[in-house]
Amino acid sequence: MGLPVPDSGIDVAASTPRSLSGLTVCAVACHFQPETSGSAPYNTEMVRALVAAGAAVELITGVPHYPQWKVTDPRYRRGLRWRESYEGVEVTRLRHLVPARAGLSGRARLEGSFLSLATPHVLASKADVIVAVTPLLAALTAARAGSRGRPVGAIVHDLTGNGAAQSGTTGGRVGAALAAGEYRLLAGSDRVAVITPRFRDVLQAGGVPAEKIVDLPLFTHVERVDVDRHEARRRLGWPERSVVAVHTGNMGMKQGLETIVDAAALADRRGDDVEFVIVGDGNRRAALVERGIGIERLRFVDPVGEDDYPYVLAAADVLLLNEKPGVLEMSLPSKLTSYSSAGRPIVASVEAGGITHSLLAAHDAAALVACGDPAALLAEVLRVAADPVATDRLVGAAADLQRSQFDRSVGVRAFADFVGSLADSR
Repeated sequence: MGLPVPDSGIDVAASTPRSLSGLTVCAVACHFQPETSGSAPYNTEMVRALVAAGAAVELITGVPHYPQWKVTDPRYRRGLRWRESYEGVEVTRLRHLVPARAGLSGRARLEGSFLSLATPHVLASKADVIVAVTPLLAALTAARAGSRGRPVGAIVHDLTGNGAAQSGTTGGRVGAALAAGEYRLLAGSDRVAVITPRFRDVLQAGGVPAEKIVDLPLFTHVERVDVDRHEARRRLGWPERSVVAVHTGNMGMKQGLETIVDAAALADRRGDDVEFVIVGDGNRRAALVERGIGIERLRFVDPVGEDDYPYVLAAADVLLLNEKPGVLEMSLPSKLTSYSSAGRPIVASVEAGGITHSLLAAHDAAALVACGDPAALLAEVLRVAADPVATDRLVGAAADLQRSQFDRSVGVRAFADFVGSLADSR
């Protein structure tokens, strides 16, 4: 059985999306294509869905920098603003600050620079409604500051205050202060969309009126490739191993990837025939690479493009989902939408009682192990990889999770319905 989903006020079961013909939407979201992880793929799908529903969309976004936390595209190294077009969307890119270190002070500078650059563009926009995506909180602040009385909707992918405290980025008092400011911003919005029902509970407890909160489910945006592991590894140039366990995406504080590095070190000492592959980038990558020096059963792979990513999933014997101990209610890993449809078993080291653990346990969609325990993680990877019955059961349960929670058609319709309800709010 899936987790109960409260009534959101959005008819996601409708056969066709709501028409947004004649409506102009200003979307404010720091992350957008060509970024391929985090909220960027969903922001890209959002503007596509709104255009398909008939809306005229203008997007205010940042420069590509995530998860590497650096601007590598030479087009955006000089200047402050670029006008672009993407599939019928008018895109304004802003050259906000990208900190060398993504700690609290670095993130604050990024937020401040994006806010100062984005607000004038929101003010100048003639759109009927404004939609902001968090993170960043600066996107929502700019939307609110530049609204001029127009309806403002927020789409919450991460809870910034909870994230700062639970990931260890800052202490409890600072995290609580950030959360309080976040709740005030959201409470003042006309509609608040959440990607998981657990966010609804947290926001209501923080003072966001229940009648403003609607559900906006994540959905699969990666097409599965029908190839076996060996063919996928040949395409990627990966060496053959008996067991390959793969983690993809951001390498930040909340992922707690030290557990995977330590599991690989333990496999080295025991001589287990397994390789742990960590694919992606992030502000913890350098520290993780240093921690992994000399570990033979560990490999780091740079981020891959959207064409190769399905082959990364296909190359795995086991897909890894890992979170730092103490991470409970700050986010739902976006990689779960692609993992669940990849046809590979998932082993998850996540905190019991947290959002991720509760969702996976409700659907029996992953082999769950104690959070932060390298030995338990290694043992479960080897057990699942050696047990075809367990593999088939986990793959089937993950596919059921994808169909019930991450269906693409439902997610696309929900974007149009959310913006339509936002326009109706006034």
